Amino acid sequence: MANSNKNGVMSYLNSSNSTTKTKKTFWQRMSDSNDRKRILKLIWKWIKILGFLFIIISMIWGCVQMYQDPYLIQEVTDMTGRRVYMPGVSFEIVISSLGETPSQNWVVSITGLSGHQYAYNVISSWGEAFSKTGSPFYGFFVFPTALLLNALIKGMSGTLNPEIDDKSYGIAVIFAILFTVIIIKSISLAFTWKSQANQHKQQSVQLKQAEIQAKYKGDKSPEARQKQNAEMQALYKKENFSPFSSMAGAFASMPFLFAIYAIVRSTKSLKIANVGLIALIEKPWTQLLSGEVVYLSLLAVYLPLQIISMLLPLVLQAIKQKSVTLTEAQRKSRKKQFIMQGVFAFVFIFVVASVASGVAIYWIFSSTYQILQTLGFFFWNQHKANRSVQEVQRRRRQEEKRLSKLSKN
Repeated sequence: MANSNKNGVMSYLNSSNSTTKTKKTFWQRMSDSNDRKRILKLIWKWIKILGFLFIIISMIWGCVQMYQDPYLIQEVTDMTGRRVYMPGVSFEIVISSLGETPSQNWVVSITGLSGHQYAYNVISSWGEAFSKTGSPFYGFFVFPTALLLNALIKGMSGTLNPEIDDKSYGIAVIFAILFTVIIIKSISLAFTWKSQANQHKQQSVQLKQAEIQAKYKGDKSPEARQKQNAEMQALYKKENFSPFSSMAGAFASMPFLFAIYAIVRSTKSLKIANVGLIALIEKPWTQLLSGEVVYLSLLAVYLPLQIISMLLPLVLQAIKQKSVTLTEAQRKSRKKQFIMQGVFAFVFIFVVASVASGVAIYWIFSSTYQILQTLGFFFWNQHKANRSVQEVQRRRRQEEKRLSKLSKN
């Protein structure tokens, strides 16, 4: 008996030693195709997680920073007593590499015998965007986007310092914003292609999630929560769906949206831009209260586009699943999704009314791009589904022909 135990221990030690000896190094694993795929998949997963955290932190950092004194855009009271925004007041972005020159260093507002000087803080290069602000938001998002936007404006208008009555400059600014939206959204799409292409799967998973949640509704016990989580994980695995990837897709272009808000408020070339009677620096709601009805056109265009862009994925999914009978829990989930998206759309109306008109124009183009993108993926997925059905039918016919020949023989 002692001998058998001894032999068992020795065999275990020998197997442990052999396992230790055969343990692969990192480069040996990389040379194996299966191990290499797993390692690269893990690395890519952590890159996405760290990138997502970087975007969130940068956005929060930038939002807080924009409302600190060195980065505020102050209003100036002119000689007629009217409060206006002016270039060279407080914080300003000037693209010196494109030949843009800074505005005045000081603006003085005289009221009676008292005077007030407005501080001037200018960023004129990419290096200064990091060194002066110490912010990843201005360094990685604001200044590069401002550089792209100004390069497009100068390429189309020939200048970043237009004459007062230069109407072509405003048209160049509009097209520059349009092309900037296309470039930014296309870059974002390149990183979120999989989640965008599987958007229909995301909505399908949400309906199945609602069914699982309804199953354990009212049961607050730890066992029920564990079972619910286990079923959720099994659903994600079965559908090959990652909640993180869908969330990351939604946030991919968000920092650029906040960057546009900072750019329109602080970039000299945009602060002086007018599109017809609309000044890009002015807020639509403020101007409407002042009797400038032309600013209502921005809201009239933006409102339907934003509602359509938010509700369209749900509408298309409902059309696709029209023949599918939904459970009560799934119907409630879909109704809840429509209500939430509708609320978000109307909240954005108030946001757009209170930001600069240039940001509203950016959102109009962005919503249009999103609508086209949603429709494009929907019809592409429909085409893929039809081809799959046709392929199955073709193989079935081939099999029937083969069986028919065998039966005749």
